[in-house]
Amino acid sequence: MTGDADADLAVELSRLAARHGAVSGQPATTDELLTAVTAFHDIARVAADLQGQAVRAAHDAGVSWAKIGALLGTSRQAVQQRFDPHYVRRDDPEGSSRILGPVTRAEEMHHLAEAGAQGWRLVLARHGEHVLERDDTAWEITRVSVFSARPMPSPAEGWQAAATRFPDCFYIRPARGDAGAMRGRK
Repeated sequence: MTGDADADLAVELSRLAARHGAVSGQPATTDELLTAVTAFHDIARVAADLQGQAVRAAHDAGVSWAKIGALLGTSRQAVQQRFDPHYVRRDDPEGSSRILGPVTRAEEMHHLAEAGAQGWRLVLARHGEHVLERDDTAWEITRVSVFSARPMPSPAEGWQAAATRFPDCFYIRPARGDAGAMRGRK
């Protein structure tokens, strides 16, 4: 974008944030300013989700990761790591981390299950993305809402709390039959 286009976009986004806060036209109160902070946070979150959808749609339509990366000012590998939920580098050393996302709540468990089976352990959950750490154990991952009548997974069955993103709690355990599970993970 050019400077003029950035300025035009900033004005439109500011108007959108102000509409959400019902700014009165008077000097902004602290409540109105805090409402704008929340509105911009929501705009950024939704924009990031839409950007992820656009990137995946462009790639699914045949646009290369290298071309998408060039448009975003980053490398092919960086854009693929960020936006391709199926991306796995086979040579990632144990202890390395990656971001899985952006993903929607509806699709996150599918992608987390794939990553867990490939030796990526969930360490942090956020809305739209997850932080994974590489190790040599295949992981099962489950999600339970605190509002659900379903009980939380049991430590007696090998489940351990991995991450929380309100209202969801994510639990992991070594996959059944995984040789790395015998090492006694904490």
